[in-house]
Amino acid sequence: MTIIYHNTEPSTPFGSAMRKAHFSFGPHYTPLNHGSYGAYPVSVRRAHEAARTAMDEAPDPFIALEYHDRLLPHRRIAAQALGLGEESVDELVFVPNATTGSDTVLKNLVWEAGDTVLCYELVYDALAMGLSWVQETHGVGVHIVRVAWPVSDDELVEAMVGAAREINAQPGRRVRLAIVDTVISMPGLRVPFERLVPALQAEGALVLVDGAHGVGHVDIDLSVLKPDFLVTNLHKWFFVPRGCAAFYVARRHQHLIRTTLPTSHKFRPKRELGDAAVEVDKEGEGRAFADMFDFTGTDDTTAWLCVETALDFRNNVCGGQKAIQDYSHKVAQGSAVVAADILDTDIMDCPGSCLRDCFFANVRLPLELGTGPGQIDPAHKNKVSDWFKATGYRESGMYFQTCLYRDVWYWRISGMIYVDVDDFRRGAQVLKDLCARVRDGEHIKG
Repeated sequence: MTIIYHNTEPSTPFGSAMRKAHFSFGPHYTPLNHGSYGAYPVSVRRAHEAARTAMDEAPDPFIALEYHDRLLPHRRIAAQALGLGEESVDELVFVPNATTGSDTVLKNLVWEAGDTVLCYELVYDALAMGLSWVQETHGVGVHIVRVAWPVSDDELVEAMVGAAREINAQPGRRVRLAIVDTVISMPGLRVPFERLVPALQAEGALVLVDGAHGVGHVDIDLSVLKPDFLVTNLHKWFFVPRGCAAFYVARRHQHLIRTTLPTSHKFRPKRELGDAAVEVDKEGEGRAFADMFDFTGTDDTTAWLCVETALDFRNNVCGGQKAIQDYSHKVAQGSAVVAADILDTDIMDCPGSCLRDCFFANVRLPLELGTGPGQIDPAHKNKVSDWFKATGYRESGMYFQTCLYRDVWYWRISGMIYVDVDDFRRGAQVLKDLCARVRDGEHIKG
């Protein structure tokens, strides 16, 4: 099967018209935050319902006899969307989400004394907790490069490579694993991963690419990038139902990933329980990695059978990958300009950086930390973002994804085909009022 990315006009105009025609959001909800949990069109929901119905009508044959063959075409589509040829399909499997994929790497690597994991300070929170677990249980060092965004691509690459060289130069230490993103989650910004991956591999590190915001968002060609590990959510930007992520492990490293999470039926122990010798199935050895992930225990993984329908929507309704990318980038960056004007602030940016070459933009909020009049008391700073979310949704049907980064609040704008600049203009007006109320202390008044 060859994926053909059409480059045509969408059959329905992008923006609110697309939202009303093809998505099932409630009438009083304006979806300004695609980046957190994604969304998928009605046509994909129907395909998902059909798969669930087929499973419920005959669960035993569906799960035990048919699921593997049903799944393979969808893995093949995901592999091709990520630049892999037919011979490499079994380098890619599905897991429920990006966190599961990255944690599978952390839990499988055999850590040795002196091993260090290299990352920067905006590593995803859940992955950071996984690193804390590795640090606690295996004594692995975690080196965090404290570069402050916005930062130029050159400066970021130099800082990461410089840190790797400094660690490797110390007797008994090595960078065993380096972690980079395609697009960082909060604040939402693109990373020059195409430069970081080979640069860090050249320093001897295995590189895990956290592509949670990857496929369907930024172009990823695994045949060129050649990371050691990569995980990317299909339920974020590819329009597959939650939760579905592609987990790539280069064939040369599949021996390192000995178990799924949880360990399940297809694990191949080195010795049987009771210390008896194991008979190795040589015939199935080449597919052992992919087979291991097809079934890890009873669960509803019918979302994984919707990749083909999602691709059909992208091509035949949206006009293809380029049309989606062009609009989503344009609406994010254009809306950021409007929002910054309304809020009388600015947009996170930096010369020589690719950080805005994505569907995210980060607009500074008119809030200031301090103990003076109209300032946000540092003792209550962590209440602000949660108050924005709850109050914005309750009063206006808008969920605002904001964050405090280095003592500055940002609103992360998510571009997508079903929103337009007017949606974010209204959102900015609501958020401006909420900021005024926060400056008055309403977020701590109960």
